Amino acid sequence: MRFITTIFLGLLFLFFGCKKVNKEKEVERPNIIWINADDLGRELACYGNPDVKTPHIDKLAKEGKLYTNAYANAPICSTSRSSLITGMYPTTINCLDHRSIDMTELPDNIKPITEYFKKAGYFITNGSGKDYHKKPGKRDYNFIPDIKYDGKDWSERAAGQPFFAQVQIKYPHRAFVKDETEPINPETVELPGCYPEHPLLKADWALYLESVQRCDDIVGWVMQRLEDEGLTSNTIVFFFGDHGRPHLRDKQFLYEGGLQIPLIVRYPKYLEADDIDNRLVSLVDVTATTLKLAGIESKHKLHGKVFIGDAQEKRDYALGFRGRAGDAADNMRSITDGRYKLIWNQEPERPYMQLSSYKRSEYPAFTLYRVLHKKGELKAPFNQFMAKTRPEFEFYDLDNDPNEFNNLASNENYMADFNKLKSVLQENLKVYDKNQIPEPEETILKGQQGSQNYAKKKMRERGLSESPTDKELLEYWNRTLLK
Repeated sequence: MRFITTIFLGLLFLFFGCKKVNKEKEVERPNIIWINADDLGRELACYGNPDVKTPHIDKLAKEGKLYTNAYANAPICSTSRSSLITGMYPTTINCLDHRSIDMTELPDNIKPITEYFKKAGYFITNGSGKDYHKKPGKRDYNFIPDIKYDGKDWSERAAGQPFFAQVQIKYPHRAFVKDETEPINPETVELPGCYPEHPLLKADWALYLESVQRCDDIVGWVMQRLEDEGLTSNTIVFFFGDHGRPHLRDKQFLYEGGLQIPLIVRYPKYLEADDIDNRLVSLVDVTATTLKLAGIESKHKLHGKVFIGDAQEKRDYALGFRGRAGDAADNMRSITDGRYKLIWNQEPERPYMQLSSYKRSEYPAFTLYRVLHKKGELKAPFNQFMAKTRPEFEFYDLDNDPNEFNNLASNENYMADFNKLKSVLQENLKVYDKNQIPEPEETILKGQQGSQNYAKKKMRERGLSESPTDKELLEYWNRTLLK
């Protein structure tokens, strides 16, 4: 009898003891935060920009790992964000065109990764900066139905429940916001080499950097909160931009300025502090790595590669995709191996400066280029952007031509490298483009009309006519920025 009792008690201990261990193990699962800044390029002090002050992001980089070769998969928000939240290239989930009016459901086997976190017992949130407790964060996905989040803030979770939180920072998206505490002198800023020296461009650039500083303030707030709540040691923090910087030749284009992003990851249990990593990383890799670190498997094969931990994989190439953006229809693909970049303009008859009502209404450079070009004052190599058509292929040596001005696609000395990237890109697109569903003409027209109505509204708000001339619009920008 005593023997039976002993066995019974032992079984009870094993049962309840294991439950206790499992519960403790569940509590120890890492929290994960994505801090996603809208339209943020690599203009940060920790990336070597001397004109901007970003002490909180710099501190995050000192405490974690900074990646120098990180790329978005698309140079515009809704496409990039749709790709990021699913871990899939945008063409494979029919999310290439920006804010498609007639959105489609995701393919049957594809789910946003939030669904996998929910099933694993995570509390999922989407909040907006310092208004985290009040406002939901940006979604801007090109698919339906929308994601159902558990809340706006991780404080709403059950005690001990792990969380997957997205903090959406609206800066430095246009319209730019001044930083009254740390203003930046437009006269002393250094423009990227892909832009000509001009007072209006420097003033616009200085405001962009001030908006980056406003982004830094919010990063500091998030990190201080983790510290105050004792969450820093068991929380993985990913900080990145959803795509490149919001300037003329950058956003909406597959040049480095449109695709290159900052990426910093802080996780004391896995990553050494104050480390720099020069490997190629894609935003879809952030998705795959996030799930892996949480011990969660997706039901579909992700397009990203894990780049942290024991299961990490090497990425040889980063791909870029661009479709319609408002009333600027286009179809571009790109590939880079970190040294060379190939851009395939699949509709080369479209000019770089085709009408983008959004850019005309928000980007001073769009009007400035047109005015200077008409006067013959936009000099080489900057006037290349005013060409009436584009080459089908653009090929750049990024080490020697980081501004991507010298197209080597027909240079015999680079044929081997060109043909290699072209072959790899086309083989990839046989897989990733094959299920893409082209937008109907009616949908395209709706998107164009919506973009143009937005621009007309902005012009009216500025006291201009709905369709001002370039001269009138440039005068407005000069009055506004060159005070």
